[in-house]
Amino acid sequence: MKHLIHEAALATSAFVAGLIPSALGAAVSLAYEAGLTWRQRFVQLSVGVCVSYFVGGAIHSITDWSAFVLQAIQFVTGMIAYKATPRITHALVERVAEIPAALIDRFLPRGDRS
Repeated sequence: MKHLIHEAALATSAFVAGLIPSALGAAVSLAYEAGLTWRQRFVQLSVGVCVSYFVGGAIHSITDWSAFVLQAIQFVTGMIAYKATPRITHALVERVAEIPAALIDRFLPRGDRS
């Protein structure tokens, strides 16, 4: 039982340590936003932490950069995540919406349509 508690404590501390750069970046972005309600602040902090944590994990899985560089990336991503996420989502939705028309044009040229 002591071993399980020790392992759980280590896993929890590693998880929290991984969130710190993300949370700090999101907190810095909150410092520059005036007039936000507590709900808006919580959402902005949550989005910043979640996005930057997963971006850091994705970058770590495809590169062999040091932990310091990954923490810097997580910090910066945490700062810009809340503002950038809606724009990125909008751009992705526009591109995905164009796929069916592009496939039709590719495989069924205009002269072949009846």
